[in-house]
Parts: sequence; structure tokens; C-alpha cells
Amino acid sequence: MNTLPHIIGRTLRAALLGVAVLTLGAAAPIKPDLLAGLVWRNVGPFRGGRISAVSGAIGEPGTYYAGTPAGGVWKTTSAGETWYPVFDAIKSISSIGAVEVAPSNPSIVYVGAGDKVNGGGVNVGDGLYKSEDAGATWRHIGLDESRVIPSILVDPKNPDIVLVASEGDLWKKSESRGVFRSTDGGRTWTKTLYINDSTGVQKIARAFDRPDVIFATTIRHYNVPVPASGIFPAPPAPVAGATPPVVQSATRLYKSTDEGITWTEVTGGGLPQLNGCEYVAVAQNTNATRVFVIGNNGLFRTDDGGTTWKQMDKDDARIRNGQGGYNCGVYVNTKNPAIVYSIHTSS
Repeated sequence: MNTLPHIIGRTLRAALLGVAVLTLGAAAPIKPDLLAGLVWRNVGPFRGGRISAVSGAIGEPGTYYAGTPAGGVWKTTSAGETWYPVFDAIKSISSIGAVEVAPSNPSIVYVGAGDKVNGGGVNVGDGLYKSEDAGATWRHIGLDESRVIPSILVDPKNPDIVLVASEGDLWKKSESRGVFRSTDGGRTWTKTLYINDSTGVQKIARAFDRPDVIFATTIRHYNVPVPASGIFPAPPAPVAGATPPVVQSATRLYKSTDEGITWTEVTGGGLPQLNGCEYVAVAQNTNATRVFVIGNNGLFRTDDGGTTWKQMDKDDARIRNGQGGYNCGVYVNTKNPAIVYSIHTSS
């Protein structure tokens, strides 16, 4: 298996306009001539627009699934040479936010409905779907009010243990936000991380070799509905001499050491105040101690599981969110924790 396409194909969103690669630590730099023969090309699916979620099937090198913001789920078994839709039987929704193939069983696929983008073209979903025959058929397994599911994790050995990130309804305050956990393949769900009725969870991440350690980033996901008149009331006038209230960001970082059952907030130690879209990645082969967080402030790294942090390559403006978070992500090579991928837009 070609390592680079496998890594990017399983985890990196396909709608990327640019990729930056950082080589960190003491690892030997990659010789340019080794990559000279690699050329990026568009392999589809050719359905217009962007790709909102991708996942590969472990043990099946040519099999990948791609979710789209308004076109359902597509599948290839030829490493992208041909694609075919596998979600057309579902008529209630077409927006996909996350796709995850069970690492221990490629026939089991989980799909989260609802794309994460909050712009004028919001296309919400109606919960989680599951296939037990590699995408041939699907059934709805709950979390109807989640509206936007941007991230799913499946236990590496047990396909019935599933964690789902829910952002909730953009236009209605609700408690259907946070991290939901199932131990029976989606028949029942327990909400294990909840911030408030306006804040959801955007990204959940872990290393395959330490599935008990999971990190999650939160984000505000609520807009006040536009009044029927189309005019918002004027805000109250400031009180003379009064101290302005401190507004805390809804974007935060949380950590679990029991596979998502309990959570604690990660703060300080060099980590700046997080804001907007923040993505997190946990490196394999580090006992889950090396973790990366990327956002508007740049890329930060910890080598002690979150106690202390330092910014990486802070002088390179590309190593941070692109388009204010519309393009956001950090990914770590599965074999070498010193090789890191970030995404940005073209100049």
C-alpha cells in the first residue's frame, strides 16, 4: 500500500486547495527526489462541489467512501478510478458531515448526516445511519436532533463502540449537542460531554494504538433566528462606568482517558485562548502524548498529553486555519509522528 495516499485518503478531506507538510523533531528530512514522481490529480467523485467527509476500509486498499454536502455518500473499490452512489435510497437527507468505516470490520459503515459549514447554504441532517453490508443498505440509528455530525470514532477492535460529535441545531437552542456514545452499535446512546444549549462538538480524535485517550474540540453553533420583521432589536445602551462583561469563547479543548465516558477541559500550559474552528489530532506510537491542535492562532503541539504546549512554525502564515476556518485540519502520519499534514487555501 502506498503510505501517503492511504493516510490522506482515510482522514484528509478531499476538498482541499493546498497541503502543507511539516517535518518535526529529529526525523531525517524527506529527499525531494523521492517525491518527484508524485503528482496530484482529481480522482472524483465528479459530482460538483466539495467533499465533506472521507473514510477508507482497513484491509481493502482500494475501498474508500466520500460524503458530500448535498449529494449523499459515494464509494470506490478501485482507489478512485470509478465511483458510484450508495446512499440514494435515503430520501430524507442528502447532506453528509462524517463517514467512518469500522476498523475491525469493513462491512460496517457509520454515516453522520449534516454538513458542518455555517454559511448561507446550511444543509442539516437527521442523525446517524449505519450499514452492515459495506454500503449496500442503510438504516437510521438515532440522534435525530443532532442536525450536524462532523466527526465519528469507532473503537479499533469493537465496531459496536461508537462516539459521535454533534453540533446541534444552528437556529434553535437545544441539548442535542456534545459527544454521544454507544456500546451496542447505535441501538442506545448516552451523552457523555455537554457544554450548553448553544455549543456543540466539532472534532473528536484519538490514536488507534491508544483508543482510550480521546480529545474533543467544541464550538458555538447557534444563531439567533431572524425576526419576522427582518429587523433585529437594537442592543441595550452601555452603562456609563460599567466594566464590560468578559466574553469567554465557546471553543474549548477536552480530553478523555476512558474512551469518552468522562471528560476534563485542557487549558493553559502555553495553549492560547481557542476560538472558532479548532481541529485536533493525536499521534500514534507516542502513547497518546503527542497531540496537535490547529486553529486561527496557528498550530500547537504537546508532548505530554496536554499539560504543556508550544506553537509550531509560528512565522509561516499558512500553518493555521484557511478562510477563517472554512478549511481547517491537522493530520499525523500513522507511522512517523514527526510528519504532520495541515491544509490551507492556495494563494
